[in-house]
Amino acid sequence: MSTIEKMREVADLLVNQRKYNEAYTIFDELYRQIWSIFGTVQCGLSGYSNYLGQRYSSDNMLRKQYPEPAVNVLCARIYNINLSLMLGEFIRIMQGHLQCISSSLQVRKETDPDTVLNEFAVLYTLALQPAQQRKLIPIFSISTAVIDRSNRVKRIISKYPRFLVEKLLIENAQKCRDGKFKSINDLLLDYLLNIGDRKTELFKRLSSIVGPSSYQFQYNQHRSDRYDKYEQYERYDKYRRHTSSSYKFYSVTATEEEKDAYYGKLIGLMGKVTKEQIRSKYIDLISLYHPDRVQHLGPELKELAETKSKEINAAYEWLKSKYHI
Repeated sequence: MSTIEKMREVADLLVNQRKYNEAYTIFDELYRQIWSIFGTVQCGLSGYSNYLGQRYSSDNMLRKQYPEPAVNVLCARIYNINLSLMLGEFIRIMQGHLQCISSSLQVRKETDPDTVLNEFAVLYTLALQPAQQRKLIPIFSISTAVIDRSNRVKRIISKYPRFLVEKLLIENAQKCRDGKFKSINDLLLDYLLNIGDRKTELFKRLSSIVGPSSYQFQYNQHRSDRYDKYEQYERYDKYRRHTSSSYKFYSVTATEEEKDAYYGKLIGLMGKVTKEQIRSKYIDLISLYHPDRVQHLGPELKELAETKSKEINAAYEWLKSKYHI
């Protein structure tokens, strides 16, 4: 498993716990790292075009043939992953990134809507390509990354004006209506609902594509609880307050039932499990936060991984004691 996959899985776990701000920190870092690779290749493409002269800069062969092998080399060197797998991860990262933006009021306030819609356009464009034949040129036609001298992303610029981005979103939403990635439609509609954008042509067209029953379900959810978008399954109703974003777990004051519910969910236990399965779940989870795997990250992410490791170890110690592991 590559570094990028491990970190994305950490962010996914945080999303499952509705810790959207913490998850966004990881998703945004991964999102920017990938765009830094794209930006490096885009700059190299421009440099080659300028070096070879007008005759070649107008030739589409260079632009069609250069990006994939160049990005493939950088992905292998930096992440030990090939281009095909990296683009699959990029789709998952963008989905998580956009879900955090939609779900967190704080993040939404700090994010420009035009930038978010442009990211949706990139996500649609990449997701709709056949898995083994995904190309970078369609992405590069939508956005370009501006990078600094250390190859870090300074900003991502849309090449389309807002009305063309919205047109592209509507066209791609129609293509995703009944396909594998129809969840992107729901995510976009959810974002528009959260920012109060219900009178625009984009929202009207998208809600008609998604369908009245689906839209009404989401609208009713937002009326009752704007930020609680996930279905509460019957088997977990008794623990509803433990899954609320406002709930704070304190091991000192928690009851045995509360610990069982909280620690079990933290480790990822569902249904009947054996002692060996509990051990295996713990080992798989704690390995994601090992210091060796986060040493290349920033101080904030290292601190987050350390805090998470302590919480996981506390949960496992309690489970070991209760179930005599």
